[in-house]
Amino acid sequence: MSRSLSEIQTKVIETTVRMPLPSWNWSEGVALYGLTKIWQKQGGDRLATFLLGWIDAQLSTSTVFETVNATAPCFTLLELQARYPDPRFLELVRTRVDFLLNRALRLKNGALEHTLVETKFGGQQWIDTLFMAGLFLVKAGLSLKDDRAVEEGLLQYRLHVEKQQTENGLFYHAWDEGKNHVIGCQWARGNAWAAIVAVELLEMLPADHKDRLSISQSLNRQLAGLAVCQDLSGLWTTVLTESWTYLETSAAAGIAYAVLKGIRLGFVAPSYSTMGERAWRASLAHVDYNGVFRGVSAGTGVQNHPGEYHVIAADRLEGYGQGLLLMMLSETP
Repeated sequence: MSRSLSEIQTKVIETTVRMPLPSWNWSEGVALYGLTKIWQKQGGDRLATFLLGWIDAQLSTSTVFETVNATAPCFTLLELQARYPDPRFLELVRTRVDFLLNRALRLKNGALEHTLVETKFGGQQWIDTLFMAGLFLVKAGLSLKDDRAVEEGLLQYRLHVEKQQTENGLFYHAWDEGKNHVIGCQWARGNAWAAIVAVELLEMLPADHKDRLSISQSLNRQLAGLAVCQDLSGLWTTVLTESWTYLETSAAAGIAYAVLKGIRLGFVAPSYSTMGERAWRASLAHVDYNGVFRGVSAGTGVQNHPGEYHVIAADRLEGYGQGLLLMMLSETP
């Protein structure tokens, strides 16, 4: 007997809320983002209770790290604060905005240096930063009526497009200030981050905002490039331009989310519906009977060549993989 979409979604939610989400960090943040999208779509108290409980436990017992990557859980703070006002939530949002505006490490061009809890990468801007921190600045700035935060988040988007989006529309993983050129490869999950951010920005910015046209143009260039290299399976290879690298699932879930949401909101042409639906179905085919999203590449730093991306493990339960899948499940073809 085949599984229903409702059954798959229930299993994915159950697995995600039961998995270890131990610290205030990026993987946990993406998992929470996905759970938050489902909660906003479905309503109800259960997921809200889980999200509130996770935040409360972290604020009570754990370190809230000040790095670019560890900004990711703050998205959920914003959504909870809107529904369940709490002075702790608001203070942490304000503190995180202050950190990103005034204390975070930067490159000479003003881009946020990509910093992790475990280490930092001097003089490098990564495409991950757009999702982990740039998008938060815009959303928090709009919520707090802080124009400086909004503009800073949009500046980060422009800088990453300028340095990392190439003629084929795809984004490189990173750009190195010292080397004055892109580094890594045209990495699939990085392109998912970029596509998601573009659609989310278009959703939240006012209709007459000056940056909307350039964001839309960048997104459409990227989608055209992604359409060219989509595998027959509906997935993409982990290095988009290298067909011999393995097929990776989290990128497909993220891209499917961006495409399907973009079409629903009128930001993406309906002609991309086939690409989005193929990615959506291919991603679902990699959800096992326990609700674990399989084929998700492990956390990936910038590598020297495609072969190093090709050997990154892709066989573990990952919070960000579950989160990207849940985001996708919040949008249906």
